[in-house]
Amino acid sequence: MSQKSDFKYWESFFQSLQMTYYSLLAAPLFLFAVAFLRAENGNAKLLAIPSDIEDTIVGVTVILALVETIFLHFLAARQYKHAAQEKELLIKMRKYKNATLIKYVGLAIYQIITVAVFAMTYHNGLMGLFTGLLLYSSFFRPEIQNARRDLRLSKEEYQKIDYKTGLVT
Repeated sequence: MSQKSDFKYWESFFQSLQMTYYSLLAAPLFLFAVAFLRAENGNAKLLAIPSDIEDTIVGVTVILALVETIFLHFLAARQYKHAAQEKELLIKMRKYKNATLIKYVGLAIYQIITVAVFAMTYHNGLMGLFTGLLLYSSFFRPEIQNARRDLRLSKEEYQKIDYKTGLVT
């Protein structure tokens, strides 16, 4: 494979990963926007939850979000560590992609759960939780630099995948 086609492959690889990542962010964000606008317009909650258990449900949702986020973070870190031990760059990057997708699918699912609970309670704490999950996702988004850090890529490996600044001759 020529250097130019290598760069095209890695560009396509990261664009595909990033499109999936942004889609996984956009879907819950759209649902949150709908629920938020319903709350702001004074519309009824989706489900009438007794007020005496509403705070408990919100608390459980927040605690489970923290547990799930920590679990997914360390699961992905462990999978990145195993991927980093691979000798072949292509296998290493495929494992990185799989681990990243598992992490962000898990986060997207929990964001949707958070939106559903928000739509049932209109609790301000859930707006903060949703925002926190979005911030976490943005700090650890799948980019070349993060792949380099997470997989501890050598300078040579990094130069092979760096389609943005790599010089094509």
